[in-house]
Amino acid sequence: MDDGIQLPPTTMNRALQKVVVVVGTTGAGKTKLSVELAKAFNGEIVNSDAMQIHDILSRGKVPVIVGGTMYYTQSILWKAQLIEEAAGVNGNVSHTIPADADAAYQALVQIDPEMAQRLHSRDVRRGCIGVKHSELIAKQAHENDEMLFDACMLWVDCDRSVLAQRLDDRVDTMVQAGLVLEIEALMDNIQHHLAASPIPLGQKGISQAIGFKEFRPYLEARAAGHDTATVLEQCIEQLKIGTRQYAKRQLTWIRNRIVPRNIPVYKLDTTDVAQWPTNVTAPAMAIVSAFLKNESIDVPACVASVDVDSADKKVKNLCEPCGNREFVGLAQWNEHLRSKGHRYHMKRLRLLETGQLFDRPPPKKPKDKTEGMEPKEMGGASATRSP
Repeated sequence: MDDGIQLPPTTMNRALQKVVVVVGTTGAGKTKLSVELAKAFNGEIVNSDAMQIHDILSRGKVPVIVGGTMYYTQSILWKAQLIEEAAGVNGNVSHTIPADADAAYQALVQIDPEMAQRLHSRDVRRGCIGVKHSELIAKQAHENDEMLFDACMLWVDCDRSVLAQRLDDRVDTMVQAGLVLEIEALMDNIQHHLAASPIPLGQKGISQAIGFKEFRPYLEARAAGHDTATVLEQCIEQLKIGTRQYAKRQLTWIRNRIVPRNIPVYKLDTTDVAQWPTNVTAPAMAIVSAFLKNESIDVPACVASVDVDSADKKVKNLCEPCGNREFVGLAQWNEHLRSKGHRYHMKRLRLLETGQLFDRPPPKKPKDKTEGMEPKEMGGASATRSP
């Protein structure tokens, strides 16, 4: 174990500084591994805070970055910029969006046809940034490979079914430890301080966070004096679902946004906790030790899988038989092609083309049988009156 490793104090105008990064989904074991690494290599753990990283480096220690929120981790490691910041767009852009979505989309077609081909015609908000989106994307593609640190990344991964059970168990443990009481206290605090806020609860700040928003039905039932037992169970289940979905999004981000980049990523299997020392600790220590000493690393890094339809994900398809409906991306398009509605329209179109179905307008409503009859024929009074 390299307990004695210490990086020399450095200044920011020298070569890229070395950092160790641990990424993975929630529940995969990031915290456990990062603590082991920090103890072994004279490191300090940091949650994607650039200023804190520089402070750690200035003291000759090894920053161990724990990446749960992948966007922040990515922005620390590579030179990148939010499109809204690059365009100088006000964060509150809702007032700039035209009411007429069709007119806004047609304007986008004229200004930036390349981006218009990738957006649904109703996706107005993404078109209202004031600068050509395609130009910003091209600029980012050029800048995104510029590294800010010399990084070694460890990816703790776990079997999906095992991870799902871990996350469910974690929620149960949190509930047993007093999660509901904490949420109730937080809700009381929010209502006390934000009673006059014009922003509805659930649309800003911590009220949007996983672990709080799922319990709104319970909090509302509690406030109304209703029975809360059943509602609470439903909220706990929703929290489990939300946590699993969050882990899935994290995994997708790692695969699509992290692994294909120019920093080596070493994958460690945390499925079997009993084998942690062999499957995780030992290889992680060997990798980080070699990295800090500028030695060759024997463990192969991850190779990004080739996404054959990555370009198709941004292509817009139009289905004329279904009334010129728009679908952005291959997944939406294939799902539509398999739908019952599309098959119905295609079958009807084939029958029309072969002459087996005449495209006639619907039959007219039958005339009233009494229409055109004389009053006498209708059994009513005579048209003439006897003297």
